[in-house]
Amino acid sequence: MFRVLIRCLLMLLLLPSLGWAEEYSEQDLLSLSGFATLGAAYNSTDQADFLRDLSQREGVGYSRKFDFGVDSLLGVQLDARINSDISASAQLLSHRRYDNSYTPELNWAFVKYAPNDTLQARFGRLGFDVYMQADSRNVGYSYLPVRPPVDYYGGLPISYVDGMDVVLKHPIGEGIARFKFSMGYAREKLPVQGTDSVLDLNGSPLWGGYFDYQLQNWQFRAGYAKLKLENELPELDILLNILRSPQLGAFSKGPAQFADDAMIEGKTVEFISAGVIYDNGPLQIQLMLRRLLATSISYPDNDAGYLMLAYRLGEFTPYASYSKVKPRVIKQDVGLPDIPPFAQVNGLARLIQPYPMEDQSTYSLGVRYDVMRNLDVKFQVDRVNGRDSFQWANKQPGWDGRATIYSLTLDFIF
Repeated sequence: MFRVLIRCLLMLLLLPSLGWAEEYSEQDLLSLSGFATLGAAYNSTDQADFLRDLSQREGVGYSRKFDFGVDSLLGVQLDARINSDISASAQLLSHRRYDNSYTPELNWAFVKYAPNDTLQARFGRLGFDVYMQADSRNVGYSYLPVRPPVDYYGGLPISYVDGMDVVLKHPIGEGIARFKFSMGYAREKLPVQGTDSVLDLNGSPLWGGYFDYQLQNWQFRAGYAKLKLENELPELDILLNILRSPQLGAFSKGPAQFADDAMIEGKTVEFISAGVIYDNGPLQIQLMLRRLLATSISYPDNDAGYLMLAYRLGEFTPYASYSKVKPRVIKQDVGLPDIPPFAQVNGLARLIQPYPMEDQSTYSLGVRYDVMRNLDVKFQVDRVNGRDSFQWANKQPGWDGRATIYSLTLDFIF
């Protein structure tokens, strides 16, 4: 049913004229826009791949020391004004995906109903914005650094949801408050590092919302969302069946309990976030905090945050930031002795629950130069320490966890 809706929406957007909009000119009815980032990144180490986020299987470092694919992307958006209350939008995005392809993906496709300044409702494919600024993290021109801080945003596995949302806006005191509620289904696929597998989120129900308050130069937001995972990893399912076998059950109840705790299907992930932005003239300050809670031991709970300071000097805006992600891993054993024939089962279980997992922290320095309207160039240096972080790929045994990432990007919108 949703696919039929998307096809109808795209046909709607591509029609050159509509009878519903007789009062609007064709220029008012349709608008085409886009955004792009051309990025180059260099990693000081070849012992691991630095990733922009968890949707990427390969990055820069081990796979290639110098890479254009970590940050480069292209997006095209078509908006249609149907009448004074109803509009529609569709956005295609091309970037490095879980299968290392750049196949364009429908990132947005929704109809919006806004009868007044207080109420807005949308239905279709929507951006997932439980974290402040998350819905614009692909539009490089819209934010200050080369990429949104990886320690904070990189662990967010969802960029869009098929469903609906409602936003209520109302003045409170001298500021404007917004309350948003959304619900729908996740559809994306995520690579499982170290394997050829993907975690398929298709059909996983998701709901959540946020409270946002803007007062002069300040913006505050607190958000919450909950995802229920609908599908199991094929390779994990095989091991879970082994752990639940009567032979191991006769020896110990530990393997079956471990399987129940490690399974992904039916488990939940909660996203909790809070943030504040101060933007006054040349000075900008951002502080973000989040917590991710998962009921499966296959994915670690983790806390993250970042602080960013920037000061604009003419066309140049130097900035500095510090970010950190801290997994909260509780070691859980299968309950079998580490001797033949159980050693192999214990080894596979350790792959499910990697241990230990340590903090990752990043110090970043950069500068943004606004060349002209709608065009900027950014240069950034990241000093990362994250040997046992889950946000790297292809980690080699001898790597000490330290790396310096040099990035240069050209962002523009049109």
